[in-house]
Amino acid sequence: MERINNLINILNNKKIDGFLITSEANITYLTGFTGDSSRLIVSPKGCAFMTDGRYTEQAQLECHPEIEIIKWINDERYGAKTYNKCIHDLNIKKLGFEGSVISYSTYQYFTQEIKGCGLIPVDGLVEELRLIKDEEEIEFLREASKISDKALELTVPYIKPGISEIEVLARLEFNLKTNGADDLSFETMVLSGTKTSLLHGKADSKNIEIGDLVLFDFGALYKGYHADISRTFAVGTISSQQQEMYEIIRKAQTEACNSIKAGVHGTVPDTTVRDIIPGKYIDYYYPGLGHGVGLVIHEEPFIKNTCDFIFKEGMVLTVEPGIYIPGTGGLRIEDTIVVKKDGVELLNKFPKDLKIL
Repeated sequence: MERINNLINILNNKKIDGFLITSEANITYLTGFTGDSSRLIVSPKGCAFMTDGRYTEQAQLECHPEIEIIKWINDERYGAKTYNKCIHDLNIKKLGFEGSVISYSTYQYFTQEIKGCGLIPVDGLVEELRLIKDEEEIEFLREASKISDKALELTVPYIKPGISEIEVLARLEFNLKTNGADDLSFETMVLSGTKTSLLHGKADSKNIEIGDLVLFDFGALYKGYHADISRTFAVGTISSQQQEMYEIIRKAQTEACNSIKAGVHGTVPDTTVRDIIPGKYIDYYYPGLGHGVGLVIHEEPFIKNTCDFIFKEGMVLTVEPGIYIPGTGGLRIEDTIVVKKDGVELLNKFPKDLKIL
């Protein structure tokens, strides 16, 4: 209940009697519930977890016993009768809700059907708590990263000229799931040749050829937490331009990680990278250098040249500089890091030195 109590303190400071949470990630963070189709009302007078018959037993097993598990009245999922009963029982006069999550049509429904309390849109309350990971969360992220590293290690020997991107992808996903991943963190990316300039391209039947760069971007999902790693390899041989680009990004990624510690402004890593990338390549550098990662694959904070945050101990983010030249190709090196007082912990241990397969 520590996370819920932290949220209640925020609600008290904002003079809000209760808070309706509809985001699945935020519900999981606060309650431990790993299913879906649920709603949560948090208030200083109690917590009501609303779900249907598919999940009541699971909720009773996963949620703290102080959280009341309530089935939708008359099996009307998201029905006003259940909301109104919970609001009345918890004596809520001002109900906050996630304004950026709830649709306009749902908001209209609330204003028509929810009685006896004012509706207040608020954003970022739970997300602010999620910015700093506790040790259990960090351990889940460590394990997700460890599984990802192992899966890549097992997949690399499979890469050779003549094998298709989709075949390599299938082997990688097999290795993820047979080495402990609960699922895939996001859609796995395996790209080769000129396709490596596509920041979010898709693997297909293209065969890997001698002279190709092969770019991986993938991760394991473990206990609800997302790993995220990118590595780039050369096949058979490497051109002088490819080698130059690799050495630039390898140095940029290392120095960006080295620039991060608690108290540093969020723009510092991007400035560090820009100081390393030569002018002839700077237009091919994508300025989204990294992002927070946890229960969601892309979450606050985001590292870029326009961001405005301070790194804090316990934040978990990616650092992923890359160069992407249309028609030529690109590369990226990415690690997930934990911010510490005097530096960072790299969760990914897979080597980053240039490897020619």
